[in-house]
Amino acid sequence: MRLTLYDAILARLACVRTVDGTPAYIREQSANSGAEKPPQTIKTFDLWNEQVERLKEQRPFGVPAVFVEFRPIVWGQSGNGSKYADVEVRLHILTATLATPNSPYKNAALYRLHLIRAIEQAFVGFAGVTKDKTRSFGTFVHLESESDHNHGEVREDIEIWKTRCYDRSMIGRNLIETPFKVTLDDGNVFVFVFGEQFT
Repeated sequence: MRLTLYDAILARLACVRTVDGTPAYIREQSANSGAEKPPQTIKTFDLWNEQVERLKEQRPFGVPAVFVEFRPIVWGQSGNGSKYADVEVRLHILTATLATPNSPYKNAALYRLHLIRAIEQAFVGFAGVTKDKTRSFGTFVHLESESDHNHGEVREDIEIWKTRCYDRSMIGRNLIETPFKVTLDDGNVFVFVFGEQFT
């Protein structure tokens, strides 16, 4: 299920584009209209691994960046091998600037807030199902926003979302085993047990 969510989130956030210097969510159908697409805003997507804590230890990555963190998942069983869970996803949104709002570079300083707003717009009505219909997730609900108030050049803002997921991929073929051959057009195998009037 995490792979399904991760792929869906990346596809959705790939529609956050830069229009006139400001991030905006461009719906998929608008993006495929044939007109030239505005440039993609988010430069790096990945799974979260304390990237901010290890900036000097790892390979550099382009910003803005969005790292996806899955909180622990507690699964419930729905029967017959299917399961469900409320999955909490934390988006770590990394931007970089030394500008401050009380300067001539106010737009650069507030860029991160515009990016967060575009990501929120991308998550409005966001739900999905896999092609084989074995995995699905309901509409994401926005739970929490954490602003970075202790940063240097790189700022990490966190947006927390939750969705209800259903995983039916482990359901078998629902075959019923009997000691006798059964066909769809002949219920005679049950005659000796139930009597002719019930077959």
